[in-house]
Amino acid sequence: MQPFAVNSYLAWGADGAAVVIDCGGEPERLWREIGERGLRLTAILLTHLHHDHVLGVAELAGLSQAPVYASTADALLAAEEGYGPDGAMAPVPAFPYKAIHPGRRMFLGEPCLVLPVPGHTPGHLVYFFTRSLAAFTGDTIFRGNVGRTDSSYGHAALLLDSIRERILVLPDAVELFPGHGPSTTVGRERVESAFFAPKKA
Repeated sequence: MQPFAVNSYLAWGADGAAVVIDCGGEPERLWREIGERGLRLTAILLTHLHHDHVLGVAELAGLSQAPVYASTADALLAAEEGYGPDGAMAPVPAFPYKAIHPGRRMFLGEPCLVLPVPGHTPGHLVYFFTRSLAAFTGDTIFRGNVGRTDSSYGHAALLLDSIRERILVLPDAVELFPGHGPSTTVGRERVESAFFAPKKA
């Protein structure tokens, strides 16, 4: 979704309950899709609090009255200024959120493991839906790449260790839905990524 080419995800169950994972700059588009499909938005799940992933949260939460969940370990990021694609400041409307902690939760009628994957940000979370074999990875891992660590509070070694210990231990078939770019799988990244594939002799 524009701006910033952020992937915002809408997922739903058979009963019409839905969640949004991250909400970039087009909350109206998500809200329209929710209405056209006859869904009920029950939660907005945030992988982290970088500006590009939360630009539309306040508006979507206001339209839907759905609770917003995020890691409090990223609270410091919310106070920072963000920059738009043209270099101009991109103010983010404030929104309240509930703390969500690593562990087992239920969303859409199925188990969801909330995985701590710090490094891109201190409180970055990945939402792994165990029955659907789908993980929403935010800015941790992309197809053939990993998240940036040159912004505030980034830590490169921690990010790579977190990915190895929390994401690449999942089954090969798990599909990874990142915050930018196309989806990939655990199996593909384990054997093809320049960061994680075994080095050839």
